[in-house]
Amino acid sequence: MKNAVIQEHQRALVYENGVLTRFLGPGRHRVRRWFAEVNVQIIPATQRVTELLPGMERVLPAEDARMLEVAPHELALLSYRGTPLRVVGPGEWVLWQFAGRIDADVLDLRPLHVDVPARFWAHASGFIRTLVVRPWQRAVVFADGELVEVLTEGSYTLSNFDRTVETVVLDTREQELQVSGQELITADKATLRLSLVCKYQITDPVLAVKGTTALHDALYAEVQLAARTAVAGATVDQLLEQRVDIAERMTADVAQRVKAWGVRPARLDIKDVVLPGDMKALLNRVIEAEKRAAAQNILRREETAATRSLANTARLLESNPVLLRLKELELYKEMAERIPNLSVVVSPSDVQRQLQLKVEG
Repeated sequence: MKNAVIQEHQRALVYENGVLTRFLGPGRHRVRRWFAEVNVQIIPATQRVTELLPGMERVLPAEDARMLEVAPHELALLSYRGTPLRVVGPGEWVLWQFAGRIDADVLDLRPLHVDVPARFWAHASGFIRTLVVRPWQRAVVFADGELVEVLTEGSYTLSNFDRTVETVVLDTREQELQVSGQELITADKATLRLSLVCKYQITDPVLAVKGTTALHDALYAEVQLAARTAVAGATVDQLLEQRVDIAERMTADVAQRVKAWGVRPARLDIKDVVLPGDMKALLNRVIEAEKRAAAQNILRREETAATRSLANTARLLESNPVLLRLKELELYKEMAERIPNLSVVVSPSDVQRQLQLKVEG
């Protein structure tokens, strides 16, 4: 005879000559060995889930073990006292209940969308595909290469059962594209470097995925082509003076080209125009000459206006002696306010003229 001691937190399976014959609970048990090879397999409390082996359904008591059958298209979520334990796929399983209740939720994996709580996502990674879509995103879903749907914001679990699931997540916010250091030739054969910035937004996620393999790179190339076309048709002066109008024409050109990609360019601006050193010096000299000429024209107009005013004043004084005399007195007054001592020399003719004025008066 052989004794087997089973602890409270254990259970045991007895095999005789390879055949499962008994199930042992806690306590001391006598196991017969005569004319048979006996093997006692201990099941610890930590081994909460095992595969169902042949003969188990004959000996396992319902209070200590629960049999679970998962179909090929199903998935079982196992939890121990409300805490996720593991996920099991198709097959027959034994849920050991002697160390605590184990609950099982069986899900059908045939629909694309399955309801798997987030706490089980890490355990079910081989059976489902999880996806979190933020408010500014859209997710395009393909199943076996076929477009299925476009997902808005939220959390999703997609079943991989009997299908290949692919997702493409797109950002629908306004984005920025920088095109820097483009060497271009203008209509007057001048070489310059141009930097542009393009603001764009994805308006149709399906077209954005189907229209091009790499949206950002394709949009970059379209902006380059639009810039080359616009600059090739304008002179340096036109580019510097009409850069806003040229940028608007480039925006319309790019918008027409990328419309089939579900993209809307909000604006395209010329950020920097870098001229060669000799061209920059020449333009500076031209601008300086233009400003100098404009300043001279203004001075000539002012001098002409001042001369015309003096001529008008002279004619008025010539025709009115009294007014001329008043002007002289005003001049004397201004001089007297600035000079402490003022001597006035009057010629005899002036004295005589003053006396005549008094006599006549």
